[in-house]
Amino acid sequence: MQSVVQPVKYLMNWLEKSANDKHYLFTSQNLRVLFPNLSNGAFKALLSRAVCSNYLYRVCRGVYMYQKTAPLDGLQLFHVAALLRADTFNYISLESVLSDLGIISQIPMNRIFIQLQISPSVYHRKS
Repeated sequence: MQSVVQPVKYLMNWLEKSANDKHYLFTSQNLRVLFPNLSNGAFKALLSRAVCSNYLYRVCRGVYMYQKTAPLDGLQLFHVAALLRADTFNYISLESVLSDLGIISQIPMNRIFIQLQISPSVYHRKS
């Protein structure tokens, strides 16, 4: 089937069938398995075309979101952090949860800090 259908169309068909509100984030390695016969350059071009066509949203290097099935719970960045650090323990701090629930007052910064190795990375959270 893949050889008959254009790679972008094959990717879109696969996302339509496979993505849901629990599985809406994909690493480039996840998607690479779908196209074993494409060269690395062709695969990168495929992902670039999918992003330019708004089929996928590039969250950060190597992580893509299929927005049609993404939940609207505001936890996407936390899910991305868990995906990036799937081999380690991840948690949401009590302060963040209490703030999100409005139990404690904080100045909303729309940022979360994720420690990746030595230098912290800052991701802006869309409200």
